[in-house]
Amino acid sequence: MQGSRWKLVTSVLISLGIFILAILNRAWIGEAFGLLDQAKPGWLGVAFVVIGLSYLVSSQVFHVVLHSLGYRMSLLRLWATALVAIVISQSLPAGGVGSYAFLMSNFTRRGVSPGEAALLASFETLSYAVAMLIVFSFSLFFLAAHDLVTGRASYIAALVGLCLIGAAIFLLTRRATTLRHWLISLKNGLARLLGQQWGDAWINRIITDIDRGRGLFVSRRRDVILLVFIQLIALSGHSLAMLLVLYSLGVQTSLPAVLAAFGVALITSTFNVLPGGGGTVEAALVAVLTQVGIGPAAVPAAIIFRLFNFWLLAPVAAACYHWLMHETVTPLHGGTGRDACVSTGANGVSTPPPTSLSPACAAQTNPATHDAPRPPATGQH
Repeated sequence: MQGSRWKLVTSVLISLGIFILAILNRAWIGEAFGLLDQAKPGWLGVAFVVIGLSYLVSSQVFHVVLHSLGYRMSLLRLWATALVAIVISQSLPAGGVGSYAFLMSNFTRRGVSPGEAALLASFETLSYAVAMLIVFSFSLFFLAAHDLVTGRASYIAALVGLCLIGAAIFLLTRRATTLRHWLISLKNGLARLLGQQWGDAWINRIITDIDRGRGLFVSRRRDVILLVFIQLIALSGHSLAMLLVLYSLGVQTSLPAVLAAFGVALITSTFNVLPGGGGTVEAALVAVLTQVGIGPAAVPAAIIFRLFNFWLLAPVAAACYHWLMHETVTPLHGGTGRDACVSTGANGVSTPPPTSLSPACAAQTNPATHDAPRPPATGQH
């Protein structure tokens, strides 16, 4: 709860900073909104359709995992499930937890065992996180290359980005015991410096989540790669919609430039837990698009895109949630019917069985002691 309060305070400060910047640049923003009169409705309509199709692509992550477990679910319900999960993750301070809880409830009420439902939610979270990092890495390389071409090379920014990615890869490939030792040592040092006393429970949760994600990736590498590819197509679809919005305003640019802006916006949104990112996504889009030479049209384009991408779809997601959670359902066909897709290993770390996805899990745990994966504690979709 204390961590959530700090995240909320930080998010409010970020949004307040964006609001102050908007006030200071109100003349430029007013000029930018004047470009809305030039928007072509046809391009905007196509952009909105592309966003809807991108959510449909995202839903195929559930389809692939359900199919491997022997279940079948209609395309419309899959689309509605993906839409609700993503909107929840962007709407609540603990969006990842809310999205996870919705997925668990939605699938278990359709006859999917809790262990299999947890596996579905874990694969969706893991594949999205990997895809987001890939797009962000592309953003760093693209922006560095763009600065080199335009003679405004930002070597320091590129170096910092590469160091951060390299450090993340280094840490994520260390053993769980090593990571735990490092984090506890860091925590104890800070506690002595600040005169505080902190427990180790939160460190154990972090290590458990990291180890579970690594276990899923290592034991089912091919499946995870396929799911990451699906997520990349979905994120590229949203970027294409942003490109179409720019076309509607008479701006000609490239898909890589828009994808670079979207990658930065995805990462920055994870630091703001306010609904819709609290303006962080829009600010990041405007900043990067301006950097690559879009000009004043970046402001209305970013706002229109977020209206299509999130705000206008929020009521649709609410209607889908009511439908999914209140309709009379019959159990999905197929499935193992066993709550054994995740087993608990040493140190209480939950890991998947060392086999590829299949209707039968390789490891069967005692239902009385089964430890299903927990939802991600932070982050937004």
